[in-house]
Amino acid sequence: MSKGNILKKASLADLIFRAIFIIFSILTVGITIHTYQLSINTINEEVKRNLQQTSNLIINHLNHRLSILQIRQDTDAGSLGLQDDEKQDKILSLERYFSDIESKSPYNSPDFRFIEIDNSLYWDDGNNLFLGLIEDNLQDIIDENIHINTWYYMMVDKSAPQAHLLIRKTPIVFSKTGKVRGYLYNAAILNNNISFMHDLKTISNSQGILIVNDNKPIASSINKGSKEYANIKKAILNPSLRLPNKILNITEINIKSLNGTLSIVSLKNRDNIEALEQRFIYSVVLSFFVLIALAVLIRGLFEHKILLALNSLLKYTNEVSKTNASTKYQGSGIMEFDNIGSKLEQTFIELIKAKEESYKAQAAAEKSTQVKSDFLARMSHEIRTPLNGILGISSLLKQSNLTLEQEKQIKILHQGGEHLLAVLNDVLDFSQIEQDKLNINCEPFVLNEVLETINAIYTPICSEKGIEFVINNRIDSKALINSDQVRLTQILFNLLSNAVKFTEKGQVKLTLTLKSDESKTNLCLVVEDTGIGINVDEQARMFEPFIQVESTEIRKVGGSGLGLAIVKQLLDLLNGDIYVQSSINVGSSFYVNVPVSMIETEGRLQELSPNNYQSQLPSDLKVLLIEDNKSNAYIAKAYCQKYNLNVEWATSAKAGIERISQKSFDLILMDNQMPGMSGIEATKYIREELKLTIPIYAYTADVQQEARDEFLLAGANYIITKPIREKSILDALVFYKSQSND
Repeated sequence: MSKGNILKKASLADLIFRAIFIIFSILTVGITIHTYQLSINTINEEVKRNLQQTSNLIINHLNHRLSILQIRQDTDAGSLGLQDDEKQDKILSLERYFSDIESKSPYNSPDFRFIEIDNSLYWDDGNNLFLGLIEDNLQDIIDENIHINTWYYMMVDKSAPQAHLLIRKTPIVFSKTGKVRGYLYNAAILNNNISFMHDLKTISNSQGILIVNDNKPIASSINKGSKEYANIKKAILNPSLRLPNKILNITEINIKSLNGTLSIVSLKNRDNIEALEQRFIYSVVLSFFVLIALAVLIRGLFEHKILLALNSLLKYTNEVSKTNASTKYQGSGIMEFDNIGSKLEQTFIELIKAKEESYKAQAAAEKSTQVKSDFLARMSHEIRTPLNGILGISSLLKQSNLTLEQEKQIKILHQGGEHLLAVLNDVLDFSQIEQDKLNINCEPFVLNEVLETINAIYTPICSEKGIEFVINNRIDSKALINSDQVRLTQILFNLLSNAVKFTEKGQVKLTLTLKSDESKTNLCLVVEDTGIGINVDEQARMFEPFIQVESTEIRKVGGSGLGLAIVKQLLDLLNGDIYVQSSINVGSSFYVNVPVSMIETEGRLQELSPNNYQSQLPSDLKVLLIEDNKSNAYIAKAYCQKYNLNVEWATSAKAGIERISQKSFDLILMDNQMPGMSGIEATKYIREELKLTIPIYAYTADVQQEARDEFLLAGANYIITKPIREKSILDALVFYKSQSND
């Protein structure tokens, strides 16, 4: 009996059942624990990522706001310096100047501003009174003697109520003598700033926002009398406290402070996280009992299902191998067979998942490219519009009767605008290079004019650093070179900027020569410096995008590593080449060769002069200018009227269409981005609804090829790109006359 009992307990079915039960139990417990830990970690990482993203949004918004205020302040300080006549102070002029500024761009204006002269309050805009700050409070701020051009956090205790400020001062320099006449202060209020708190709450997608100084709230979007506000104050003082259904995210603000640390606290809901945790626990428990039930069921079926299970596994393997599809394995009562089938299923699901992830990654990359393209188009328009005013006005002023000093100042202003335009073009060009959309435009130009611009920009920069800037031009100063002037200038700017940046003593030297043989002529450029040098091992990688060598000295200087990549790519487009020779602590030399063609100088300079356009230009044209920007309209009208064109100005597309219906015109100059109706929409309306064939010349800051193509598709005849230059207008008028003659 005992033997029989032993044999019965040791039966195959019992042993298999026990083995399966134990294995299933171990696997279930292990998988449950592992899955739980993985899920909790995933949830925690997602919460952490979300909070970090919120912090980044808050910091980016604050930095963006301060940058706008800083640009406005520097512009105002520069304007005050230019207008100062050193004769007497004119408070009324200051108030009128700042009143005009605030009416045009209120978002770019600080909460209040004031001017210090000789350590005393000279003028204030009066807005401080609405914030509880009297003149004595402003004098207290002046007495703090903060550094210039730096944002500070400051608490004004003597104000009523207590004021918490972000404040920055910048010098007002008399432009003629360079003397500091005073200091302009711009301030942003932190407490009682409802719009700022609302912006932070909206941008961070939070349920509440608090600004905290040394763990004490100074501003809040939450009712201060509520129980929730009291709990939040306790949690700020004691981070170990956990708020019910809420998460506190503390973002430290990295800004100089005179009164302790400053941080922004955002409030997030955690209801979804807790619900997710509960659902996971329920699913794990349910899965555990289901697996146990399956093990019990297999015990009764196992003896009768071995052959069936084997055949099922073989059938599954055969189907998957033939169809290469994610066919689901139906399971088996035999652990070995079940494991084999499960492994096969998991393997095929992971090929398929990898393929799906590849498709998702490709879609994300395409979306990213489109977002970047849209951003660059918007950025180009927003920067080119004011640049059009700067370059246009300076170009018109250069042609007026000026003193030598005024000519020099206007020239520097114009060159600065051209340099800013070149920087903008660098960013756009790099994107176009990546997308294989950049075109090379070769035209004759005087090389010496490029060198004059470079000398005017880099001589003062080098002088300020205490190094020498030398241009050794071995080419005829009147020589005309046929190449892409803009791209060659970009190459020189990038190489010289790098050389100056990494040189602390000695000199930066630019040498230009021409080398000719029977087949071609090369423009040879050499940029030499006595800077920190580059390790030989790093020289091969330095022309790759976003690469900067890893030496400590270079890392101190910083940089994105984009400049040399643009140089290399532009030279590839120009069929040129570049190589470098460098030694650590000795210096670097960059050698550039660009194929060019030379043009005889005699008579050719006169041929390129705008005066020679006169015979090719139309006269007495009736031109309708449709432009919403006043400064851009002024510049366009000035250029047109210079060449005897009768210009009428419409401030919107709708007004322009109404004017067309009342009067006939010979030519329409059409801006694009206008409120209400865009220039592209207006052009399409004139062509399709009004059925008019009057020539329409697009006059736009959009430089993307897609925007140009869309304008032409709508019915435009010609594209003029902002910022407008006199030659652009002349070329457009020559084109008009050539079309009229046809």
